[in-house]
Amino acid sequence: MALARSFRALGFYDVITNLVPGALWIGALILLLPVDELIRGLPSGVVVGGFLTLAYVTGHLLQALGSWADSPTTFGDTLTAIQNETPATAPITVTHIENSFLTLCEQQFALPSDFEHYGKLLKMVLSYLETTPYTRALRFQSVYSFHRSMWAASWSLLVVLAVLGGLSALGHSLLPSITVTGGVTIAALVGVAVFWNRKNKFDKTFVKYLFIDFYNAQQSTAFGNSGPGS
Repeated sequence: MALARSFRALGFYDVITNLVPGALWIGALILLLPVDELIRGLPSGVVVGGFLTLAYVTGHLLQALGSWADSPTTFGDTLTAIQNETPATAPITVTHIENSFLTLCEQQFALPSDFEHYGKLLKMVLSYLETTPYTRALRFQSVYSFHRSMWAASWSLLVVLAVLGGLSALGHSLLPSITVTGGVTIAALVGVAVFWNRKNKFDKTFVKYLFIDFYNAQQSTAFGNSGPGS
């Protein structure tokens, strides 16, 4: 019961970025390895609870693996293009909103004009947006994290398949039927290609809405401070 309450308490971010990719990865591993003998005779509640727990932990590992293997540069490249006054080189379209970003950050966070720690600045802006009603960028960040985790799950499954194939070639038959192995391999290859493109797309969408949300939050604050009774 305590485990069930814990999973019911999971938020949207935990479910989409950790539980779902982890569950799919563990599901693929179950297809590849003979786990029936390990779970035979166990109560269904134990099996389900163990699966969900393992999926959630695996999802965190996949998220860490994806973060290690892929460092998005859209945010930093856009700010570099703005500072160098070369908007054409930015990965997203630069408008007045993007051009106003650094000035607004200096005012909001009392930063020096030569502050260039873009990674830390991104964390500061995200923390600030969590305190405002303008959170669309945070939702797109979750979607981006999901696609990155699924990309990591796809190529890590190919690594597992390669290891199992190598062991099978050495005489330790671990792979299931050709149909199952081929299906998982094709799904993993498709996943690598699809989720690579999707994560890159949503990284740009996340950064676009980061600028928009921060600008709207600042404008809302400015109008509120200058309104009647301020």
